[in-house]
Amino acid sequence: MDPYIRAYEYEKNVNPSLKSVPITAKNINDCEYGITHVDLSEAYNVEYIATSPNLLASFIKIKENISLSIVAASHFFYIMQGTCQISLDNKVFLVSEGDILISPFTESIFIKNMGLNDLFIYCINDSPLLHYLGSKPFKKTFQPAIYSKKFILESLKNLANPNNNRKGILLSNEDTEKIGVNTITPVLWSLYNELPPNTNQRCHKHNSVALDLCIACEDSENIYTLIGNEIDEQGNIVDPVKVNWVKNGMFVTPPGLWHSHHNLGETYAYILPIQDAGLLLYQRILGIVLL
Repeated sequence: MDPYIRAYEYEKNVNPSLKSVPITAKNINDCEYGITHVDLSEAYNVEYIATSPNLLASFIKIKENISLSIVAASHFFYIMQGTCQISLDNKVFLVSEGDILISPFTESIFIKNMGLNDLFIYCINDSPLLHYLGSKPFKKTFQPAIYSKKFILESLKNLANPNNNRKGILLSNEDTEKIGVNTITPVLWSLYNELPPNTNQRCHKHNSVALDLCIACEDSENIYTLIGNEIDEQGNIVDPVKVNWVKNGMFVTPPGLWHSHHNLGETYAYILPIQDAGLLLYQRILGIVLL
């Protein structure tokens, strides 16, 4: 008998006991210069770096230049501080604080700081998904594009319904509209979410992992997210984990858990969740539930 192969009884093993995606947080202010990956690969029993099973989140903090060599089908860059040139193969893009740049797979990434101060970038890619599949991208499924800060804020002003409990916009493009998922790449989903003063954004949950970046928060003590397994009859989370929002910090919201956002203060706050929901929407398994 081949010692490599296995067999398991169906009913006892159809739902394997996998390690949970951990609730964790990281702030770029605590990072060294260079690139810092939010690596939770130990939870997934894999040998490659991963923040969620499908995605890798990283902070880039540089004074001058950096070259990246990451094989991924989708790249997402949010400029947290400064102005820079990002070269993707032979194309050069100039982006500044508050801008988002997306790119399909590329052979090389070179980032040049164009300012006098440190450059801060939050980047997401789907390299863990490709590692899991043991594959490499062979086709560019969308175009590189810049979502300027001006475009984002004007879209938020014009599209967000002031009467809705959740005041946010989803970023999309022509290629993902053709598929029907309306996400920022075929894999990645991005929400620009405003949390006004004295607001409680109701509980919701989904099967995607959210990698949430706090892009503006002046009152961390009174602005936070609650995360938990169950809700009571009033729609409140039972025994929640509390994650305070901190500017320039990210936190991981695991899949399938209820979570709600709260602003008990008098200032506006903004968060940018990036998820693998583009992939899950296409597979018809996102399972988002809004209360």
